[in-house]
Amino acid sequence: MRTKHQLWKVGAFLFAIACSLQSCKENIFQPEEFKTGIYFRSDSTDYSFGITPLAVNSHDLSIPVKIMGAPSAQDRSFKVQVLPESGSAQQGVHFEIPNNLLIKADSVNGVMTIKLLRKDLKDGFFKVRFALQETDDFVPVIDEHKKTVITFNNRVEQPNWVDYWGDKSWPSYKLGNWDPIKYIKFMEIFAQMKDKAPSTYQAICKAYGGELLPNFPGGWAWDYDFSLTKYVVIPLYQYFMEQHPEMGVEVPRPYGY
Repeated sequence: MRTKHQLWKVGAFLFAIACSLQSCKENIFQPEEFKTGIYFRSDSTDYSFGITPLAVNSHDLSIPVKIMGAPSAQDRSFKVQVLPESGSAQQGVHFEIPNNLLIKADSVNGVMTIKLLRKDLKDGFFKVRFALQETDDFVPVIDEHKKTVITFNNRVEQPNWVDYWGDKSWPSYKLGNWDPIKYIKFMEIFAQMKDKAPSTYQAICKAYGGELLPNFPGGWAWDYDFSLTKYVVIPLYQYFMEQHPEMGVEVPRPYGY
């Protein structure tokens, strides 16, 4: 049977172990030693300038990111790296990224805004890959959520307009040979009819499948020839042949102009 002195020594020993474990626990789990996790909400994003008006020479693409944990009372910055295997897109030529990326105060959401530059895209297909980097505030989570890839282009495909016999066609009699730049401008000028001749614009959209005219006749919409010539074909001719002949896009002179 243990004496009181022995029991006291055992108790002191156990107390010392408990204190040591508590100290160790505090050293391991101090909150300030942990960084907030950050991740991309999507692993890929696609964008095409397509039939965007020719005057639009750039596009700000917002890629969402999110943090794990509670928001902060202050803005916090995060960083991304353009990966060397990013493909054909060149920073400063095909895209730009800001130097300062932020998670705003009182928020768990942020965005990486990429400015896509249209000028030198031509008909190419471009890709760039980004990876989140560790900072004083954040650490990327597992690998599958720390990277994202953006693909973009300026391609315009000939629309699936068909002629009287059901063959894919382009109304060259009215518009000249197929040209993607001409098609972009055609659709841009047509959209302006919404303000200039709203009832006719609505009727054309209803007849041919909507505002993008997916069912427009490849031979020409003769039922609306007068209005289309006045509001679309003549302005198209003026734009390419009179105002911007340097573009080298040919449009036949409209009848009666």
